[in-house]
Amino acid sequence: MSLAVHDRDAGLVASLNRGDRVAFAAIYRKYAAELYAYARRNISRKEDCEEIVQDIFESLWSRRESIRIEVSLRFYLLKMVKYKTIRYFRDRGVRKRHEEHFLLFESVYTMQPNLDAEVIQARIDRLISELPERCQVALRLRLREELSNPEIAKRMNITIKTVETYMFRAFNHIRASWHSYSKLVWPFFAIAFA
Repeated sequence: MSLAVHDRDAGLVASLNRGDRVAFAAIYRKYAAELYAYARRNISRKEDCEEIVQDIFESLWSRRESIRIEVSLRFYLLKMVKYKTIRYFRDRGVRKRHEEHFLLFESVYTMQPNLDAEVIQARIDRLISELPERCQVALRLRLREELSNPEIAKRMNITIKTVETYMFRAFNHIRASWHSYSKLVWPFFAIAFA
C-alpha cells in the first residue's frame, strides 16, 4: 500500500474517531465491495455475506471513538471479515445441531405425547448398550457430544468410513429392535446420522 493511501486512510480513521459521518461513508464506499467479495470466497449465500459486511460497518460505527488501527485500514477490515466468517461457520454448526435436537424433540413428543422423556432415553440407552463397544462409543460421541463423523473419527483414531459403518450398524440395530417404536425412532436417527 502506498504511503498516500495509508495517510488518507489514517485521516479517515481520525475523522471517524470524531464521529464524522462523511468519513464513515467514504470508508464504506471504498471498502464495502472488497469486503463483500472477500466474504464470498468462503460463504455461498450472498445474503449472509451482505449481513457480515453490514455487521462490520455497524461495529465500526458503534466503536468509532475507540478504534485505533495499528495496521492499514484495509487489513483491519479484511481481518474483521475473516473473524466474522469463522464465527459464521461456528455459529452455523451450533445452530444446525440445535435444530436437529429440536426436530428430535418435536418428532418424539408429537408422535408419542404420553411418553416420558426419561422412558424414551432409557429405551434408547438400552438399545445402544446392545451394540458392540466401539459402535457404542461412536454413537455416544455423536449423540451426547454432538460430534460430526470426521470429529468422531479423529477422536477414536479411526477412518470416517468406519464411523459411517458404526452409525449404519447402530441405526439398523435400533430399527430392527424397536418395532413398536420405529415411527418414533426413525426421525431421530434420520437426523442423528445425517
